[in-house]
This record gives sequence, C-alpha cells and structure tokens, in this order.
Amino acid sequence: MPFKSTAARSGRQKGAERAVQRKTRPWNLKQAGEIDYTFLVLVICVVAVGLVMLLSASASASKEIRGSSYSIFGRQLLCVVIGFVGMWFVSRINYNSYKELMPKAVVICGILLVLVLVPGIGRELNGSRRWLNTPIVQIQPSEFVKPVIAMYFAYMIEKGNTDLKTLRGNAPYIVVLLIIVALMLCETHLSGAIVIAGIAITVMIAGGTPVKPLIIGAVIILPIGLIAIRLMSDVRWERIVSFLHPFEDMQDSGYQVAQGIYAIGSGRLFGLGLGQSVQKYSYLPEPYNDFIFAIICEEMGFVGAVGVMALFAALILRGVRIAVNAPDIYGTLTATGIVAQLAIQTILNIAVATSSVPNTGVALPFFSYGGTSVMTLLFEMGVLLNISRYSHRK
Repeated sequence: MPFKSTAARSGRQKGAERAVQRKTRPWNLKQAGEIDYTFLVLVICVVAVGLVMLLSASASASKEIRGSSYSIFGRQLLCVVIGFVGMWFVSRINYNSYKELMPKAVVICGILLVLVLVPGIGRELNGSRRWLNTPIVQIQPSEFVKPVIAMYFAYMIEKGNTDLKTLRGNAPYIVVLLIIVALMLCETHLSGAIVIAGIAITVMIAGGTPVKPLIIGAVIILPIGLIAIRLMSDVRWERIVSFLHPFEDMQDSGYQVAQGIYAIGSGRLFGLGLGQSVQKYSYLPEPYNDFIFAIICEEMGFVGAVGVMALFAALILRGVRIAVNAPDIYGTLTATGIVAQLAIQTILNIAVATSSVPNTGVALPFFSYGGTSVMTLLFEMGVLLNISRYSHRK
C-alpha cells in the first residue's frame, strides 16, 4: 500500500508539473494574442481577386471541356472554402505541436512521391506524373512537400544537433533535399523541384548556413542538371530554351510563351476589360493555370498587373514581419519557409509569363487552378496566422 500511495502521489505531482508547464508556455493559446488581421485581410483580398480572374480565364475552356462555364471555377471555389475552414482550425493549433510530427511527415511525403511513379496509382498528363488517383479527388503530393520541407528543416535546425557552418553539418539537409528533388525530377516536375529546393535553401540560410558554399554548389550542380535534361529529352530541352526565342518556333516549343506575350501586349495600360480576353479563346493553352498572369495583363492592363503584384508584395512583406517577430527559432524558420514559397512561386510565374525565364510550369499562388495547391496554401496561411498570435509586437 505505501508503494501504491507513493506512486499515486508521484503521478499526481508529475501531472501537476505538466499542467504548470502548459500554463507557462509562451505559445499556450490561452496566453496568445490576436492573429495578424492585416495579414488575414491581405489573404482574403488575394484569394478573392484570384477567384475572379480564374472565373474569367477559365469560363471558355470550362464550357468547352465540361459543358458549363462555371465548372472549373466551382471546383476551385469549393477547395477555397475547405481551405479557409482548414486555415481557421490551423490558426488555432499551437504551431509547436507539429514539431515531433515532421520526421514522419517527410517520410510520408517521400512515399507519396514514389507512389506517383507507379503505373495505375500515379496519373500521367502532358508527359508528367504528378498526381495520385484517388476515388474522390486527384492529389498532387508535391504541394504537401513544400510546407513539410520548411517545417522539417526548421525543426532540425532548432534541435541544433549539427553545425550549419560546416559541410558535415549541412549534409543531412542536403541528402534529404537531393532525395526529394530526384523523385520530383523522375516525375519530370522541374518547377516543383525548383520551388522545393528554393524553400529548403532559404530556410537553411536563415538558420545559419553560409551563402558562399551554396552558391559554389549551385554553380557546379546547375550545368550538370542542364546537361542531364539535354540528354534525357530533346522536347523538354527545347521547351526550356524556347524563352530565348519564343517567336522562332511558334508552332511548337515557343507557342505558349508567344501567345502569352501577345496577351500581355494586348492589355496595354488599362486592359481590354474583365472577361474580354481574346487569347483565352483557344489561343493560349490552359489560360487558367500557369499563364493566368498573361490573362490578368490582357484584361486589366499594366495597372491591373501592378495592382496584383502589389497585393502579393504586401502579403509577402507582412509574412516576413510575422517571421521576424516570431517568439522562437522554429516559428521564425517555419514562417520564413512558407513566405519563401509564396515569393518564389509568384516571381517565377510572372517571369515565365513574361518570357524572362524558361517555361517551367509554376502556378501563381491563389490564382492558378488547382485544388490541392490552394487548400495547402490556405493551411499554410493558417500556420502563419498562428505564429502571429505569439509575435513580439511593438
């Protein structure tokens, strides 16, 4: 009996200590402040404008493919609603509670990327395997990898088991990144590999990795990657270099880029008017996806395009503010990775549409059609909102 009594007291004492710890933790929701409402308003504005432009850009193709002008828009709207509900829940979940899940999440993402390559499980479209066929929806695992890689690297860096100032200390991160990028390239998902690599490298630099070795590594690896693409696929190589001369092969590799440039030029200063695009009618392939920015320029003109870029800039800068004011390393690095994703995808999408970089097929966040993408992005916005609850506001 005395043994049981002592054990009971010990259990009660430990339970009391854990309760005190929960109450005193700086990230306890009861002690948290309000979310960053400015950031929330910016998210709502970007999503609303994105939905309007998606409806305009997709109406013609949606009517032709699915028999209704609102089919594509309706699917996206449903995913946005689910995304906002998820964002609200995520904004109320302690972001530190994800830490211990990250190693398992990375493994699960790796398994999903492998399954995409399996015939019958993965779906091939336009020469790329990027989707998993499920009974309800098609899932693009690469969208899950983007936030997971940021949060996993943030978790590992906060643990501080390795010195990021040394090559040996960076090796575990580089190995994980190379495995993921290799799987992405097997799917011929070059754009996704670029974005994920950009997110990971940004988090590493923010965590203390010197920039100089990364630049040297990029200088060495980039030519090797280009040579590999050249040897693997003539078609993909022509697509990559076509941005240098899009009008020389307008019937093949340069067609989409050239039509996008026509759309941008047609918009001039104030655009043709919302819904008045000409290029979306069978000229510009899939105008509601990677080249939706060209439709924005055509319908809303230079002024509208600058307005959209200003919205993204404000959203990204506010996200940077959340990262800077986060109360711990994990919060700062997680927010940095999420904001990096927004910035990289936005810059690359606009650069592709304007033929400033090779056409790699990067979606414009919250604008381009894609259910998995928009839901995942909104969940990520929920993580940022949760981090903002504990920011050191001034």
